[in-house]
Amino acid sequence: MINLYNEDCLKLLQSMKNEFIDLTFTSPPYYNAKEYSFWKSYEEYLIFLEKVFTEVFRVTCTGRMCIINISPVIEPRKSRSHESIRYPIPFNLFAIMSKIGWKYLDDIIWVKPSGAAKNRNGGFFQHRKPVAYKPNVVTEMILVFQKPAPFLIDKILKNCPKEIINKSLVGDGYEKTNVWSLNPEKKSNHPAPFPVALSDKIIQYYSFVGDNVLDPFVGSGTTMISCKNYNRHGFGIDIHKKYIDLAFERLEKAKGGRK
Repeated sequence: MINLYNEDCLKLLQSMKNEFIDLTFTSPPYYNAKEYSFWKSYEEYLIFLEKVFTEVFRVTCTGRMCIINISPVIEPRKSRSHESIRYPIPFNLFAIMSKIGWKYLDDIIWVKPSGAAKNRNGGFFQHRKPVAYKPNVVTEMILVFQKPAPFLIDKILKNCPKEIINKSLVGDGYEKTNVWSLNPEKKSNHPAPFPVALSDKIIQYYSFVGDNVLDPFVGSGTTMISCKNYNRHGFGIDIHKKYIDLAFERLEKAKGGRK
């Protein structure tokens, strides 16, 4: 069962009941870097994220996870006399999540092919002068948080029916390290999609068949496609109707029912 909502995610989250969601996987909108997002200041953007993930904390079942794909954002310089600004969103978000009460579990590095990165070192390539070096950014961060529980994860496994565990077992070829090499999504009409291969892994590794999975910034619906692929109940929210329509389109084409 997949549910898509064309609404303000904060308002919809505030209407959801406590401890309803088993897993959240999402990628928040970039700070003023894409056509679909704009805030008056970086501080306002961080306050918005705090409000959203405070509500996600409330609706998440005790002991379950919230996983966020995010990366720093570069704001281009306005002119030759200005510097560009790089906002350290993952690091600021880490502090926010800790303040809310989330427990940090892991960080995963998503590595893209070098050709997928915007070229930042063209000038350095020509002159090779120190201090002017700027690497091409080929990574994004995936931060894994847990809603604290007075028990170990073993209890979650113990309380889950054996039949559900058997249906949810992860097959061979799973990621053994926290560095995942994946190609970015190229065939999407959304300006900042992550690949289905990424959400497939997150859904398999951090949820059971039949779990409720939330994406409060669902965009073109990639997380929901993975929910359909692996028999989870998906709840996707986006304020932009054109992306909800696109998500519906993509879901109709997705086969679902993988093991």
